Amino acid sequence: MRRFAGVRPGWPEGVPGSGPGFGQDGEPGAGAVTAPAAASGASGDPGGGLPGAGAGIARADQPEVAWPPRHDVRTSPRARRVRLRIVPRRGLEVVVPQGFSATRIPEVLERHRTWIVRALLRAGLAESQGGADDGLGGAGGSVGGSGAFLGPDGIRSVPGEVLLPAVQARYAVIRAPLAPGMRPELREVDAALRLRVPEGGAGDGVAVDLLRDWLRAVARRRLAPWLHGLAVEHGFRYQRCVVRMQQTRWGSCSARGTISCNASLLFLPRELARHVLLHELCHTVHLDHSPRFHALLASVDPHAAEWREGLRSGWSHVPWWAR
Repeated sequence: MRRFAGVRPGWPEGVPGSGPGFGQDGEPGAGAVTAPAAASGASGDPGGGLPGAGAGIARADQPEVAWPPRHDVRTSPRARRVRLRIVPRRGLEVVVPQGFSATRIPEVLERHRTWIVRALLRAGLAESQGGADDGLGGAGGSVGGSGAFLGPDGIRSVPGEVLLPAVQARYAVIRAPLAPGMRPELREVDAALRLRVPEGGAGDGVAVDLLRDWLRAVARRRLAPWLHGLAVEHGFRYQRCVVRMQQTRWGSCSARGTISCNASLLFLPRELARHVLLHELCHTVHLDHSPRFHALLASVDPHAAEWREGLRSGWSHVPWWAR
């Protein structure tokens, strides 16, 4: 049995700098597209102000995209108005003031549908109508892909199951209420993940933090031995293996022979994850992507070109909470 406890502060509420262009950790959000805030009255109802306000009527030249779009909802104690943002790789984020009812969010999305669709298309994050689960997204991937989990009103919620195809593992997620005086925790028992977190949206944020910590631990105990076995099999030598949760790379290799593996490799089909590990091992011989590197990779992975093409939609396999 494995236990994971502890919470990263600042998620999902109480984020400093929640204004335009700021990410969830209070740092400038690189590439984030932010719409002007919608006015909020005493009742918390959003008003006008966003581009495309009142433009929910479909247009003939508007592409057919999945609606409503997948999105995150974040409550900010500093927010005075509803704000819509496009966050790189994750998609649409809705920042709402405290006390704002989640049942009003579909109305807000519909009111600003034109702006949302155009912003998602510009960011390459729009999903085709009826094709959200086809796994054919580009390198940036459709938001969430087949791994996304949607709760009431389209709000992303804690998954009921976690699949790790790369290591052929499946875990049921069992959520239980948190007793007074107890710390949030995640316990891995056999093939189940038992979460004890607060109820409501705040508990969802805590659960995501615990799931991410658990994912890193699983990656360390499963990917590192796999990498070592491939190195022995093909005669490679490397210094050490570290596990991170990069947002743009599946892996990397330093000049000193340190190989970094993305914990999200666990969500890829096994052959794609194996290709990434072999790719990084080949970098211990050739740090570039020269013809010599590709020749070496082809010698240890004859289907490298096929797997490389498959990685173009690789992020569609990664659930939203692991990004």
